[in-house]
Amino acid sequence: MKIIVEEVLGEKGKHVAVSSESPFYPDGKGGQLGDRGKIGDRNVLRVYEKKGKVFHVLDGALDPGEYEVWIDEERRKEIARQHTAQHILSAALVKVADIETVSFHMGEDFSTIDLNAAPILQEVLDEAEDLANTVILENRRVVEHLVDREEASKFPLRKPISEKVKGKVRIIEVEGFDWSACGGFHAERTGEIGIVKIIDHEKIKGSLTRVYFVAGMRALKDYRKRVKLIWNLSKLLTTSVDEMEARVGNLLEDVKEKAARLDKLAEEYAKTIAESLLESAQECCGVKIVVYDGYEEVGKYVFKFLGDEQNVLIVVKVDKGYEIGSRAVDVGNLIRVLNERLRSKGGGGKNRGRIATDAPVSRIVQEVQNILS
Repeated sequence: MKIIVEEVLGEKGKHVAVSSESPFYPDGKGGQLGDRGKIGDRNVLRVYEKKGKVFHVLDGALDPGEYEVWIDEERRKEIARQHTAQHILSAALVKVADIETVSFHMGEDFSTIDLNAAPILQEVLDEAEDLANTVILENRRVVEHLVDREEASKFPLRKPISEKVKGKVRIIEVEGFDWSACGGFHAERTGEIGIVKIIDHEKIKGSLTRVYFVAGMRALKDYRKRVKLIWNLSKLLTTSVDEMEARVGNLLEDVKEKAARLDKLAEEYAKTIAESLLESAQECCGVKIVVYDGYEEVGKYVFKFLGDEQNVLIVVKVDKGYEIGSRAVDVGNLIRVLNERLRSKGGGGKNRGRIATDAPVSRIVQEVQNILS
């Protein structure tokens, strides 16, 4: 198999071989992944189409000319398994609950389908998954029909043919189960897929549900990863897999209880140190600058006990910055000026705000004093 490289472009530090015709399937076409392989001795990292040309992103320089190519057939087979699994799962969702697939995307680790319903009950997804796997286990034939548009209308297509499709139409039939116009890779029999497994789903764009799934070798890898994770957690929690859910629930309750106690202790401690913080505050232009650079859990209660004090400005160190509060100074304007001087980010209202900066607290206090002056 050969390819004629017409020109080689430089694109974002990569070398891109351009051809009018190519045996490499482009990434994203029909929602599926593209081919990988070699052109000459260069690895093909990505393939895409643009303005009637095929662009091959390479891992090194290449001169224009004719080259032997090698395509990763094992990758193609796995892509075919994922794509055929999508046809079967999408058809199963129609048969189980009349839910249609509006888009499909294949990633390197998992694939997604977007469905025209939200929310979808877990029981519905389980039933569709069971039906899809039944079809896979039955090892049905996957048949390609190449017909004209008039003949294509005689097939019970799951989705109407796009007006963009011209000439012959390629219809993929999962024997007696699904008929779809598609130009991608597909298995020859459903048994090659092995299994399809829904691993997650979420509501998107208001009225759609995105379903994440794996099939073929990806399903085995995903299952192996999850078994290993559960096994490791079982060892860490010193409990059996069957008792793990109860064990985690007890631990979470324990954490919540301790967090509540810690919060109460932080409040008590803030109440204890509030007076000393006020006494040690630096004064500038009639405003006492109270600074607390300690536990953030305590800092939030410093505002509770000193926030209503007149002629006080409070600066509390928080994660990645500072929280500032005052009844005497317009905090929003103060932070705006601080941002200009420190090249920081932040904002707030008249009495409370936050600034994101890695400047030391001494620098913050100094700049506040300069602004007040």
